[in-house]
Amino acid sequence: MTLGSNEILVEQTRQLFQAALASNVVQIGIVAVFYGIFNDILDHDLLLLWCLIVSSVAGSRLVLYWLYNRTKELNDVKHWLRLFTFLSALAGIAWASFSLFYLVTEDSALKSVFIILTCGILAAAVPIFAAWSSAYYANTLPQFIVLLSVLLYSQETVASYIAVALVIYYAMLISVNRDANRNILKALLLQHKNDSLVTKLNVEIQQREQLITERTHDLVNANHQLLDSESRLHSIIEYSPVGIFYYDITSTLLTVNKHLEEILATDRDVLIGFNMLENVIDQQMLEAIKQSLAGNVGQYHGKYTSVNGNHTVFLHAEFVPIYSEQGTVSGGVGMFEDITAKEDASARLTKLSRAVECSPNAVIITSADGDIEYTNPKFSLLTGYADEEVIGKKPTLFHLEPENSAVYRQIWKTIRSGKEWRGELQNRTKDGELYWAQHYIAPVTDSEGKITHYVGIQEDVTAAKEISKKLSYQASHDELTGLINRHEFERRLNRVVATAKKDGSQHALCFLDLDQFKIINDTCGHIAGDELLRQLGGILSDYLRKRDTLARLGGDEFAILMEHCDYEHATRTANAVRRLVEQFQFLWEEHIFSIGVSIGVTEINQKTASSTEALIHADSACYAAKDLGRNRVHHYRHNDEQLAKREGEFRWVNKIKQALAENSFLLYVQPIISLADTDHGRIYEVLLRLQGENGEVISPGSFLPAAERYNLSGHIDRWVIDHTFLWLKNHLQQLDELDHLAINLSGCSLGDDALLGHIIKQIQVYNLPSHKIKFEITETAAIANLRDAQVFIKTLSEYGCLFALDDFGSGLSSFAYLKNLPVDSLKIDGMFVRDILDDAIDEAMVKSINEIGHVMGMKTIAEFVESDAIKDRLQEMGVDYVQGYAIGEPRPMETVSLS
Repeated sequence: MTLGSNEILVEQTRQLFQAALASNVVQIGIVAVFYGIFNDILDHDLLLLWCLIVSSVAGSRLVLYWLYNRTKELNDVKHWLRLFTFLSALAGIAWASFSLFYLVTEDSALKSVFIILTCGILAAAVPIFAAWSSAYYANTLPQFIVLLSVLLYSQETVASYIAVALVIYYAMLISVNRDANRNILKALLLQHKNDSLVTKLNVEIQQREQLITERTHDLVNANHQLLDSESRLHSIIEYSPVGIFYYDITSTLLTVNKHLEEILATDRDVLIGFNMLENVIDQQMLEAIKQSLAGNVGQYHGKYTSVNGNHTVFLHAEFVPIYSEQGTVSGGVGMFEDITAKEDASARLTKLSRAVECSPNAVIITSADGDIEYTNPKFSLLTGYADEEVIGKKPTLFHLEPENSAVYRQIWKTIRSGKEWRGELQNRTKDGELYWAQHYIAPVTDSEGKITHYVGIQEDVTAAKEISKKLSYQASHDELTGLINRHEFERRLNRVVATAKKDGSQHALCFLDLDQFKIINDTCGHIAGDELLRQLGGILSDYLRKRDTLARLGGDEFAILMEHCDYEHATRTANAVRRLVEQFQFLWEEHIFSIGVSIGVTEINQKTASSTEALIHADSACYAAKDLGRNRVHHYRHNDEQLAKREGEFRWVNKIKQALAENSFLLYVQPIISLADTDHGRIYEVLLRLQGENGEVISPGSFLPAAERYNLSGHIDRWVIDHTFLWLKNHLQQLDELDHLAINLSGCSLGDDALLGHIIKQIQVYNLPSHKIKFEITETAAIANLRDAQVFIKTLSEYGCLFALDDFGSGLSSFAYLKNLPVDSLKIDGMFVRDILDDAIDEAMVKSINEIGHVMGMKTIAEFVESDAIKDRLQEMGVDYVQGYAIGEPRPMETVSLS
């Protein structure tokens, strides 16, 4: 707004100096307070220097105020305004230096005080310099710039956020100052016009008195014009898009317009006569009303609820004082603008913008022609392209395929038709690296349905695809050697057997079991054994035909499936493989090892019943080769005497299957006691027995080897688990006396996801206390199935189950693997325990295992405690628990009483 006259400029100067008096006095007081507060916190000399500078500038401004008031002729006020602006700038610079204290302190709370004080000073300057914006900028800009620079210079993450908030805050203050300045100018112009009108009216009255007769006609015309003007003014006010009202010096509403009724949802009759000071509750609005009655423009911006509490709007309100002819405030005019819709839209837009900026996925917005207009920070992080590098360009910048390829033609066809497109694409980063992304592209339309933009969202799925690829590979390959695993091998074997039945073709299957492999494991540890298996797998793979399948079935067992291979070729290949293994020299540290291999060969033809039969035949031939002296090839024949020796094992297989079907297994338990706590709850290990045909009880050593060889261990484990859980369910009310039951698991159960799920389901269905269930896994089984064991243990441990590593110490590499098995306790192999009184090496082994277990936070359990003397020696060593015939013999589980 331009100044209407020099009188208005004079009035602006008067208001400016009037507001400056109190502010400078207050500033000197604040400086004194600051000195008192920060004297012991900040550098005394720097603080004193700063206080003197600020006080000196404030004093200079008071001197200027005194000189201004003593000057009677103020025709040229621009000189005073320039001096005032100059001293305001000096004050701003002086106050700005206060922000530099931010850099000399590490106290985050003190830093916050500096920021809050500076922001408060910036806010306080708004009403002080409302009459002259140049003075406001001269005073506040140095403070703002210095504080912003200090925050950015500190390179602190929080400071960066505060810097952004400071910019927004200062922008708001500028807006408020500009509004206040415009309101003052409006008020001054209105006052100037009123004064001019009064002067003109006085002149006209004098002229009318002199020329009453001559100007009667002119007076009537002027009166008509005035009435028309008042009518127009009334119409303008009444139908104004903002709420307008007049109030007297007591704040009582005298006149209101139509829009104010709509904003406040109150009738005019109720509003007129309403005293705002007596009834308005909102303190901020009350302060704005009081400001106007004191001669200043009051402002209110925020959510306002009507006095009756029935209506809430977001208001921008101004209260402007009205002066009488005598120059005193006689009331005021108020303007209410309902900005609820604008604030809601702004809030929604802010939320949307923030959501896009903080999205974990890359977001890109293009024009209808495909030119990039916006990318979020995640896009830059994903692709390596900065905003300025992609704005205005096509998305082909990071596409791997050309824009005219089939896939992109289909994408454009879909989104141009108004539909969304989803799919995976491979893109290229700025550095040329490739990545996979799940894309979602959607058109954005205007109110008429015309496409104006396209929004694309990219989710980086590179890692997921790599994991999927890796999992797919791992599902069919052995993790150690990279060869085909047992599952994939059996799938291929099933296919070959089916082919032989269909077309009568001939194939061959070889079962390989390494000889002397355990020596390497026991001498150098399982790490060396693993390396031998890897090297040997590579050697055999290089030798065999491309169409032959080499697989590692587990442990040191391999299999070769030779498709379309006759008996003679299979024999030559098997012998060649045997010689290849025999000639293989394995070097580990200073040791050189040679091993052999026993190979069983069987034919696959139209008479082969199943893949299981083929594996059994090859396995039987392999073990016949071992029985005949190892490191040889043996062929399966139906009338082979060596194979007949193994038929006994098949009889056990049938008995095991029958026992599973008829529930003729028996559960026994053997107690485990604590050596340190005599009041410890009862612990039992669950043991398996088989009921013979004549009622005899058969120990597991007779039938478990056959069960393990012919993959029946998992079925036995499930039977034991189910019947143990059933016993726990039936004794739920008496379990307070029981610490836990220990259940043995075989190695094959560790990789059985179905069994894992079954255990969890049974615990949930029976509502069993999982902390009373412990699973024992042998060291050999755990190491041979390390990855599966880790998953199995971790999953059930999360449900509260306990784990023990059984027969620990049987391998010299045990300690190397122990840290990878999160078990709760170690069971020291009984082969060391039983002779600790007579064998110093066994005693040292037990002591070593016990100490290692304790270091790793595990409890230790000693097996085969067959005398009180052994128990006493174990107690001296610090072993936690013992088990054996000296503690208690196994007995039927149903005879255990917990009452």
